[in-house]
Amino acid sequence: MIRELEFQLLCQRHRDELFRYARALLGNNADAEDATQEVLVRLWHQLPTLHFFNLRGWLFRTTRNYCLDQMRQRSSTTFPLDEETLEQEEDEFAIDPSRAADVVDRLEQANGVLRRLPESLRSVFVLYEINQLRYREIAEALGIPINTVKVRLLRARQALARLVRKEDPWPIPLRK
Repeated sequence: MIRELEFQLLCQRHRDELFRYARALLGNNADAEDATQEVLVRLWHQLPTLHFFNLRGWLFRTTRNYCLDQMRQRSSTTFPLDEETLEQEEDEFAIDPSRAADVVDRLEQANGVLRRLPESLRSVFVLYEINQLRYREIAEALGIPINTVKVRLLRARQALARLVRKEDPWPIPLRK
């Protein structure tokens, strides 16, 4: 009973951020939901042996590893915007069709640019900018030194800036 309550609390706390991370790596909601579910099942099985001081790192590392396995199994590594995401954006901006078209175009551009980053840079960028993890947490999640996290984040930003300048000069908001 206590284990089940503990598991439910952990799921509620981490499910959304694991989903966002998986979606950024895999590129669509359905695969991200599968990845999140698989990681939570693994959490259930490992719960008695996990140390809670590094649980978040374990969750992100497990999510990353699962997503990498799924990407290797795919015949192609494209990351299109899925129809569900486009429909959500269309509903949100149904009042102003020109604004909706602009937002969808920019999302497609951002998705295209982000997927062109190498996985090692994309993982660090997504964990820092989207999931808002600290350097230490990213280092634990990916099993790399903190200085490597800083270097990869810098390289990801530089690469994104170069890619965006070639595509379109719209700004990417970065957390300072």
